[in-house]
Amino acid sequence: LVPAFRSTFALATVSSKAGTGVHKPVGRDGEGEYSAATKGCFDVIDTATPPILQEICKQDTISSNRAYHIADYGTADAGTSLGLLSRMVQTVRKHNKNEEQEIVLHYEDQLTNEWQSVFRHALGLKNVKDAYGNTVETPMALGNVYAEACGVGFHNQCYASNSIDFAVSFTAMHWLSSCDIASLGGTPYMHAARCPEPPKSEKEQAAQDWKAILRARSKELVKGGRFACVNFCVSKEGYFLGQTDKGYSMWDSFDAAWDQLHQDGLIDDEEKKAISFPSYYRTMDEFLEGIEEVGGFKVVSAEEKVVPCPYRELYTSGKTNLSEREYAEWFVPTTRTWSHSTFQSALHKERSDHDEVMTAFWENYVSLVAKTPTEHGMDYVHAHLVLEKQ
Repeated sequence: LVPAFRSTFALATVSSKAGTGVHKPVGRDGEGEYSAATKGCFDVIDTATPPILQEICKQDTISSNRAYHIADYGTADAGTSLGLLSRMVQTVRKHNKNEEQEIVLHYEDQLTNEWQSVFRHALGLKNVKDAYGNTVETPMALGNVYAEACGVGFHNQCYASNSIDFAVSFTAMHWLSSCDIASLGGTPYMHAARCPEPPKSEKEQAAQDWKAILRARSKELVKGGRFACVNFCVSKEGYFLGQTDKGYSMWDSFDAAWDQLHQDGLIDDEEKKAISFPSYYRTMDEFLEGIEEVGGFKVVSAEEKVVPCPYRELYTSGKTNLSEREYAEWFVPTTRTWSHSTFQSALHKERSDHDEVMTAFWENYVSLVAKTPTEHGMDYVHAHLVLEKQ
């Protein structure tokens, strides 16, 4: 199996105030580089698909004589969820015995999202391939499917009350509502999950944000509507994104590649310790505590799941025929899609060489991976939640 892409990078989503983007997508809008370089998300969504389809088949109180509304929160460029949404459309129609039922897809993300990429993917104008080279069909091809976009930001109510039948979100709601709360600058940790104890400010902000997310979804969903949230977490074993019991820690590799810039004189002491990711990986207890406090939801299921890095799995299986360097160049962009602007923001704003320094940083990481490629990957660690509005 030969990898179906070579990508630069694009940035995932994070919102602060309504509609305001904290991160800007990297890459030209319309090219769909996020999905091209984020192949693990396809596997994550595939893992979450069966319970979502099962819940649709339990929605007997929702009329089949009107349009069915699905909202995809934090959709990024909409490529990774296309296959799931197609299967949701088919399942709704089969369950309701109405093959012509109209379906409305509500794509939500930040105001500065890659909206051209969203519609190029949704409308089938740009093909999407998963990690294994398979073309992902768009739900629009099924007919009587309509697409809309919302740039409000998922920490807020995005849609009218009692209007959404099924809400989904994948690998998005770990982002905090404001960069101002990120408090790890001046420390060596980079992310709250790496701290011996999470900073109080970020822990409290994450709790407030989660409750705001739940209240907004509770208003938007119809009675009997479902909310499937697949979000990064810290597992009971202490695993989190890029740091499991397999291979080297992605975060240690980030640290080594960034420190190399300091050793080479490309960044100063302040920049070396200025990284603070504005996101928080909640524990399952933190998820469930917020649900209980907000009320109005029945927890249908709550599980922790680890999805192995598809890049490393394919490489170690011998199916890619890639050299060590080629594997590194193939894998590293999936770590860059969501982290690039956070690293870049650690550089002094008055510098005119941001692009050059960032190029050197990612080259450091590629070179590091190429030395021992089988030890480098980005395993996904998620909490899989399915909630029903009461």
